[in-house]
Amino acid sequence: MSPKPAWWHVLQGSKNEVRLAVDLYNRSGNERQLEAFIVHMSMGWLKLLQANALKNNGDPYIRGKGGRRVSHPDGDWTYKSLHTMAYEYFSANDARAANLTFFTGLRNRIEHRHEKNIASFVSGRTQSNLLNYESVLVEIFGEDEGLGSELRFPLFVSTITGDGIKAVKAVRAAVPKGLLEWIQDFDTGVDESVTRDQGFEFRVFLLPHTGPKSEADASMTFVRESELDDSERKVLDQVRTVIREKQVPVDSLGSMRAGQVVDAVRERVPNFTMHWHTRAWKFFNARPDTKNKNRTSTRSDFCRYSAPFEQYVYTQSWVDFLIRKFGDASLRDEILGRKPQSTEKI
Repeated sequence: MSPKPAWWHVLQGSKNEVRLAVDLYNRSGNERQLEAFIVHMSMGWLKLLQANALKNNGDPYIRGKGGRRVSHPDGDWTYKSLHTMAYEYFSANDARAANLTFFTGLRNRIEHRHEKNIASFVSGRTQSNLLNYESVLVEIFGEDEGLGSELRFPLFVSTITGDGIKAVKAVRAAVPKGLLEWIQDFDTGVDESVTRDQGFEFRVFLLPHTGPKSEADASMTFVRESELDDSERKVLDQVRTVIREKQVPVDSLGSMRAGQVVDAVRERVPNFTMHWHTRAWKFFNARPDTKNKNRTSTRSDFCRYSAPFEQYVYTQSWVDFLIRKFGDASLRDEILGRKPQSTEKI
């Protein structure tokens, strides 16, 4: 019997990391479960993409002069980071890559005394991270290597009744304000089509069955968003509004003209001017440039084009966003062009 190739051993290591991540996340208690999940899932993802590269003539290594592999101080070779390998594997604006990036940033911001509430707040994204791993695993290595037959839906004590929205509000209120702002900033930094993708955040209705159970039934049914009718989707949108503080754009609802935005921000940020505001909407791509004929191409959470009045109007979220951003002196200088801009924008 011939020995297994190197990539196969790396792949088994990847799957073991994911098994451990799920076991730690689903265990009773609340001792750093989310952090453990992120750490081991990240290792699982990294090893998965390394195994793919090794199997398919890719390159998982960092290389120096002459294309030679760079040695690691511990004696091994230095491998590319998860971020680098993910964006080599996934196409642009892939929700799965955005989900990975989200958890890389979240890991560094977890406050452990609030971890239980943070875990509940991002549970949809946590589920997507695991489902994405399984889909890529099967996509590359086939169903025989999949983990679907091993991982079970966990038993839980939670609110899935009519009081669910109240429960979500209570969880949200317990999450640190700074983390909520970071999540909002992250979401506004990626395309809305990505944040609404199930690969970025898993969203389903759980419908308990009260009648007799048939062979075709499960005790709980998962319903995809695309399968909902208008009334069911309206309920889902209400819950999403609680979680993400987003509203469906309605013309003139809570909107402000640019001058009103400047006045509102200046109350918290002295010396804020119309020039600063112009620099800000250009820097954060809140609305298109005046030369762009597609005037409706805006970030709807921040800005909308009012056709009847032929002008752009802004939201309270945009005001709050500007107050936070201009409160950071180094970022304020970057927005205003007082030093070379970074390639990474919020």
